[in-house]
Amino acid sequence: MTVFVADEGLLGLRELVPSNLELRWYSGRDISRSLLEGADALLVRSTARFSADHLPDSIRFIGTATIGTDHLPLTSLAARNITVASAPGCNAFAVTDYVLSHIITWAKSRGRRIDEMTLGVIGVGAVGTLLNQRAHELGIRVLLSDQPRFDSGSLPDHIPLKDLARQSDLISLHVPRVTEGVYTTERLLDADVLSGLKRQALLINASRGQVLHEHDLLEHTHFDLVLDVFPNEPVIGDALISRCWRISPHIAGYSAEGKYRGTKKVLEQAAAMFGFGLKEIDDEAFLELAAGSRPVCDTRIEAILRACPMTETDRALRESVFRAFEMEKPELFDETRKSYSLRRESEIYPL
Repeated sequence: MTVFVADEGLLGLRELVPSNLELRWYSGRDISRSLLEGADALLVRSTARFSADHLPDSIRFIGTATIGTDHLPLTSLAARNITVASAPGCNAFAVTDYVLSHIITWAKSRGRRIDEMTLGVIGVGAVGTLLNQRAHELGIRVLLSDQPRFDSGSLPDHIPLKDLARQSDLISLHVPRVTEGVYTTERLLDADVLSGLKRQALLINASRGQVLHEHDLLEHTHFDLVLDVFPNEPVIGDALISRCWRISPHIAGYSAEGKYRGTKKVLEQAAAMFGFGLKEIDDEAFLELAAGSRPVCDTRIEAILRACPMTETDRALRESVFRAFEMEKPELFDETRKSYSLRRESEIYPL
């Protein structure tokens, strides 16, 4: 019998796998060695923590139901000939709902019109491309910055990072974590770039926490800040909490559709490798059962705000981790993240 060890948060996995496949569930960030013994595959999310040395020889496949793979020890896994699969673009629509919801709410709180502002998108992969499209549909002018894509010839409309920072009223980050090489994203927006942001601009990071540095953010306070990811996650310093206009516990992509897409994408790749078929289920009926009905509204803006309200999420995280002992913060952060209710996406988007 094929054995999969899987994160309990993989939405739809239980419903999609055939009955002759054994599932072993884990929760939290750590995976016990005993649970992995004799297993053929490991299915994880971005919070998983393990080394390749921790894996038994029976593991031949690792799937992450996320758009990125920077949380995995890819070099070590490749050395052991373990197949790695991910789900690029699975939660792109959910993340753009998150970003646009904050933009709309922030603009209203500042007495500004979104169609009179410029949005700078840094990182033009699946999420950045979709955000560009959706922002244009709302009448927002968009600038794009992605040096690797520009250098490869695939993004002729690229704007250098410092120029984008100076010209944008809104900035949204959508880059992977790259720790070495020419295109490193560690501290991508350093003090020099941040100092060039417009006064009373809005900076949103729903990509990777290490793209920004906590000291830089605390030193430059002339713009507003929305963080879904944090430089030292899951520890958030009290000063940074106070600095932010809105915070959330790494849930920008937490739609029922996004999580379900991620599960299906990695499971389809696993099925091809291990030679089994997925069960057929009614996707919409399953999503309604998991997270209720999708909001149906008269306008896109109303649908986005109803699909992704963030005020209560911000309050819950602040109340949980602010002024807590530092050693308690990781557990409190994870508890708040786990208690976040799955939401539906604001529009129908292909599964």
